[in-house]
Amino acid sequence: MTRYRFFERQMATYSTYHRDPRNRLTHFFGVPAIIFALMVAMALWRGEVGGVNVSFAMVFSAAVLVMWLVMDIGIAGPLTVLLAPLLALAEYLASTSTLGTAWIVFAVFFVGGWAVQLWGHYYEGRKPALVDNLFQIFVAPMFLTAELLIMAGFRKSLHRRVEACIAETYPDYARSQAAS
Repeated sequence: MTRYRFFERQMATYSTYHRDPRNRLTHFFGVPAIIFALMVAMALWRGEVGGVNVSFAMVFSAAVLVMWLVMDIGIAGPLTVLLAPLLALAEYLASTSTLGTAWIVFAVFFVGGWAVQLWGHYYEGRKPALVDNLFQIFVAPMFLTAELLIMAGFRKSLHRRVEACIAETYPDYARSQAAS
Protein backbone atom coordinates (compact mmCIF):
# COMPACT_ATOMS: atom_id res chain seq x y z
CA MET A 1 0.00 0.00 0.00
CA THR A 2 1.46 3.39 -0.95
CA ARG A 3 1.34 6.46 1.26
CA TYR A 4 -1.14 8.03 -1.13
CA ARG A 5 -3.49 5.09 -0.81
CA PHE A 6 -3.42 5.63 2.97
CA PHE A 7 -4.53 9.23 2.39
CA GLU A 8 -7.34 8.13 0.09
CA ARG A 9 -8.56 5.64 2.68
CA GLN A 10 -8.48 8.26 5.41
CA MET A 11 -10.38 10.69 3.18
CA ALA A 12 -12.90 7.96 2.34
CA THR A 13 -13.49 7.22 6.01
CA TYR A 14 -13.93 10.89 6.83
CA SER A 15 -16.21 11.40 3.86
CA THR A 16 -18.64 8.69 4.95
CA TYR A 17 -19.30 10.71 8.12
CA HIS A 18 -19.77 13.97 6.19
CA ARG A 19 -22.16 13.47 3.28
CA ASP A 20 -24.86 15.95 4.28
CA PRO A 21 -24.06 19.42 2.87
CA ARG A 22 -25.26 21.09 6.09
CA ASN A 23 -22.83 19.00 8.10
CA ARG A 24 -19.94 19.83 5.77
CA LEU A 25 -20.86 23.53 5.98
CA THR A 26 -20.73 23.51 9.79
CA HIS A 27 -17.28 21.95 9.61
CA PHE A 28 -15.98 24.83 7.48
CA PHE A 29 -16.57 26.97 10.58
CA GLY A 30 -16.07 24.47 13.39
CA VAL A 31 -12.77 22.90 12.32
CA PRO A 32 -10.90 26.22 11.89
CA ALA A 33 -12.37 27.48 15.18
CA ILE A 34 -11.07 24.42 17.04
CA ILE A 35 -7.69 24.61 15.32
CA PHE A 36 -7.41 28.28 16.28
CA ALA A 37 -8.40 27.53 19.87
CA LEU A 38 -5.76 24.81 20.17
CA MET A 39 -3.15 27.07 18.59
CA VAL A 40 -3.92 29.79 21.17
CA ALA A 41 -3.51 27.32 24.04
CA MET A 42 -0.32 25.84 22.58
CA ALA A 43 1.11 29.31 21.87
CA LEU A 44 1.05 30.01 25.60
CA TRP A 45 3.75 27.36 26.14
CA ARG A 46 6.99 28.96 25.05
CA GLY A 47 10.68 28.28 25.30
CA GLU A 48 14.00 29.21 23.81
CA VAL A 49 15.58 27.05 21.14
CA GLY A 50 19.00 28.29 20.05
CA GLY A 51 18.18 31.76 21.36
CA VAL A 52 14.88 31.89 19.45
CA ASN A 53 11.59 32.19 21.31
CA VAL A 54 9.46 29.26 20.07
CA SER A 55 5.99 28.16 21.10
CA PHE A 56 4.57 24.68 21.26
CA ALA A 57 2.04 25.88 18.64
CA MET A 58 4.89 26.50 16.19
CA VAL A 59 6.51 23.12 16.86
CA PHE A 60 3.23 21.20 16.70
CA SER A 61 2.14 23.02 13.53
CA ALA A 62 5.46 22.21 11.85
CA ALA A 63 5.16 18.52 12.79
CA VAL A 64 1.58 18.30 11.51
CA LEU A 65 2.59 20.09 8.31
CA VAL A 66 5.26 17.44 7.67
CA MET A 67 2.64 14.72 8.13
CA TRP A 68 0.27 16.51 5.73
CA LEU A 69 3.06 16.95 3.17
CA VAL A 70 3.77 13.22 3.30
CA MET A 71 0.07 12.42 2.91
CA ASP A 72 -0.61 14.80 -0.02
CA ILE A 73 1.53 17.79 -0.96
CA GLY A 74 -1.21 19.18 -3.22
CA ILE A 75 -3.54 19.54 -0.23
CA ALA A 76 -0.86 20.44 2.33
CA GLY A 77 0.32 23.50 0.40
CA PRO A 78 -3.04 25.30 0.23
CA LEU A 79 -3.89 24.13 3.74
CA THR A 80 -0.72 25.76 5.05
CA VAL A 81 -1.70 29.03 3.37
CA LEU A 82 -5.14 28.82 5.01
CA LEU A 83 -3.82 27.99 8.49
CA ALA A 84 -0.81 30.33 8.64
CA PRO A 85 -2.95 33.37 9.53
CA LEU A 86 -4.59 31.39 12.36
CA LEU A 87 -1.17 30.52 13.77
CA ALA A 88 -0.01 34.14 13.42
CA LEU A 89 -3.12 35.41 15.23
CA ALA A 90 -2.76 32.77 17.96
CA GLU A 91 0.88 33.74 18.47
CA TYR A 92 -0.09 37.42 18.62
CA LEU A 93 -2.85 36.79 21.17
CA ALA A 94 -0.64 34.60 23.32
CA SER A 95 2.14 37.17 23.40
CA THR A 96 0.07 40.36 23.81
CA SER A 97 -3.01 39.33 25.81
CA THR A 98 -3.37 38.48 29.45
CA LEU A 99 -3.40 34.81 30.34
CA GLY A 100 -7.08 35.10 31.25
CA THR A 101 -7.97 36.63 27.90
CA ALA A 102 -6.08 33.94 26.02
CA TRP A 103 -7.92 31.18 27.89
CA ILE A 104 -11.28 32.88 27.30
CA VAL A 105 -10.51 33.05 23.57
CA PHE A 106 -9.53 29.37 23.68
CA ALA A 107 -12.76 28.39 25.47
CA VAL A 108 -15.05 30.40 23.19
CA PHE A 109 -13.52 29.05 19.98
CA PHE A 110 -13.08 25.49 21.24
CA VAL A 111 -16.57 25.10 22.67
CA GLY A 112 -18.12 27.08 19.82
CA GLY A 113 -16.30 25.04 17.19
CA TRP A 114 -17.44 21.75 18.70
CA ALA A 115 -21.01 23.00 19.14
CA VAL A 116 -21.22 24.00 15.47
CA GLN A 117 -19.82 20.66 14.33
CA LEU A 118 -22.10 18.61 16.58
CA TRP A 119 -25.02 20.57 15.18
CA GLY A 120 -23.88 19.43 11.73
CA HIS A 121 -23.70 15.83 12.87
CA TYR A 122 -27.28 16.14 14.07
CA TYR A 123 -28.23 16.76 10.42
CA GLU A 124 -25.96 13.96 9.28
CA GLY A 125 -27.47 11.51 11.72
CA ARG A 126 -24.02 10.11 12.49
CA LYS A 127 -21.50 10.54 15.26
CA PRO A 128 -18.27 12.41 14.48
CA ALA A 129 -15.63 10.37 12.63
CA LEU A 130 -13.06 10.84 15.39
CA VAL A 131 -15.21 8.76 17.75
CA ASP A 132 -14.25 5.69 15.69
CA ASN A 133 -10.80 6.84 14.56
CA LEU A 134 -8.98 9.58 16.47
CA PHE A 135 -6.61 10.14 13.53
CA GLN A 136 -9.55 11.75 11.72
CA ILE A 137 -8.78 14.91 13.73
CA PHE A 138 -5.78 15.39 11.44
CA VAL A 139 -7.75 14.45 8.32
CA ALA A 140 -10.52 17.02 8.87
CA PRO A 141 -8.49 20.08 7.77
CA MET A 142 -7.22 18.18 4.72
CA PHE A 143 -10.74 17.07 3.82
CA LEU A 144 -12.06 20.63 3.99
CA THR A 145 -9.16 21.94 1.93
CA ALA A 146 -9.78 19.19 -0.64
CA GLU A 147 -13.47 20.17 -0.71
CA LEU A 148 -12.52 23.78 -1.46
CA LEU A 149 -10.10 22.72 -4.18
CA ILE A 150 -12.68 20.38 -5.74
CA MET A 151 -15.34 23.14 -5.66
CA ALA A 152 -12.83 25.42 -7.41
CA GLY A 153 -12.37 22.84 -10.17
CA PHE A 154 -9.12 21.29 -8.93
CA ARG A 155 -8.39 17.78 -7.65
CA LYS A 156 -11.37 16.18 -9.41
CA SER A 157 -9.38 12.96 -9.79
CA LEU A 158 -8.85 12.84 -6.03
CA HIS A 159 -12.60 13.14 -5.55
CA ARG A 160 -13.20 10.25 -7.95
CA ARG A 161 -10.58 8.09 -6.24
CA VAL A 162 -12.02 8.80 -2.78
CA GLU A 163 -15.52 7.92 -3.99
CA ALA A 164 -14.17 4.72 -5.54
CA CYS A 165 -12.38 3.93 -2.29
CA ILE A 166 -15.67 4.38 -0.41
CA ALA A 167 -17.39 1.94 -2.78
CA GLU A 168 -14.56 -0.57 -2.34
CA THR A 169 -13.88 -0.19 1.37
CA TYR A 170 -17.42 0.45 2.59
CA PRO A 171 -19.64 -1.41 0.10
CA ASP A 172 -22.63 -1.62 2.46
CA TYR A 173 -22.43 2.12 3.11
CA ALA A 174 -22.07 2.90 -0.61
CA ARG A 175 -25.12 0.76 -1.44
CA SER A 176 -27.21 2.40 1.31
CA GLN A 177 -26.31 5.86 -0.02
CA ALA A 178 -27.16 4.89 -3.60
CA ALA A 179 -30.58 3.61 -2.45
CA SER A 180 -31.46 6.83 -0.62
